[in-house]
Amino acid sequence: MPIGATLAKDGRTMQKRIGFVGLGTMGRGMARNFLTKGHPLVVWNRTRATATPFEQDGARVAATPRELAAESDVIVTSLSTPEVVEALAAGSDGLFAGAQRGTLWIETSTLGRAASERLGAAASERGVRYLEAPVTGSKTGALGGTLLVMAGGSRDVFDACLPFLGVFASRSIYIGPLGTASVMKLIGNTIISFMIEGLAEGAVLGERAGVPLETILDVVQASGFASPYWAFKGGAMQRRDFETHFAIDLLHKDQALALSEGAARRVPLPGLAAIHQMTGVARALGFGEEDIAAQIKAVEAGAAIDPRAIAVKRH
Repeated sequence: MPIGATLAKDGRTMQKRIGFVGLGTMGRGMARNFLTKGHPLVVWNRTRATATPFEQDGARVAATPRELAAESDVIVTSLSTPEVVEALAAGSDGLFAGAQRGTLWIETSTLGRAASERLGAAASERGVRYLEAPVTGSKTGALGGTLLVMAGGSRDVFDACLPFLGVFASRSIYIGPLGTASVMKLIGNTIISFMIEGLAEGAVLGERAGVPLETILDVVQASGFASPYWAFKGGAMQRRDFETHFAIDLLHKDQALALSEGAARRVPLPGLAAIHQMTGVARALGFGEEDIAAQIKAVEAGAAIDPRAIAVKRH
């Protein structure tokens, strides 16, 4: 029986209808997996043209989020900010206006605890079963179906969602009650923030001192603090490949959410606050829509290094 299917009284398998909202960097790959694995799929995206390839491959494009929700047993959302998700859910054309009682809503965006708790409460009032399920793994993992899901909410909702999480994720970890997965995602992105800034600063210092990034990566990967992430993002920095997997704009947003959570919990996060300023510099320099590997360009600018000269030298 296919993943997420149920058995009808006449013995035929019936696939659950999936509604997918948000066909951006991550959402495109995640939604594509539902199509390739045989689920009836309806999609909605703010920019209609982005949905055209899905329509050509058999998905239906809804006119509004309300229409999508009315046609879905399971709704999956992958969006940019808490404000966008909350606006999408509310109003006469929003998800809540069309969703039936018992509908599963898998929210995969990085929202922060407060917004996720608000959405969960609003969903519960309408009989919608809400799971916060932020993901990590980049757009490559989204397309390959190998993302990691961090899930928060009631355990029975998590169990009900598992077959659908398995369509785009290779592992789903239940963190705890609603809000805990949002905090876990922010902790992960805090660690990523330190890794990216540390690698960028080390690379620029090495450039000035005559130690090339290739050598830095060789030594780091032979050390006790080796990580696949160094090869992934360090390799991108070395190649000057800043194609967006995870935009600086979004990391900056997630850092702000983590700082807000820290303030609410009376936990000082001075290191993250400093790095947040540096991602702000990168955005001010016009790199916000580029991948977080482009953080190196902000550090180069601070050192008065012309990135064009670096690109020529490395090629």
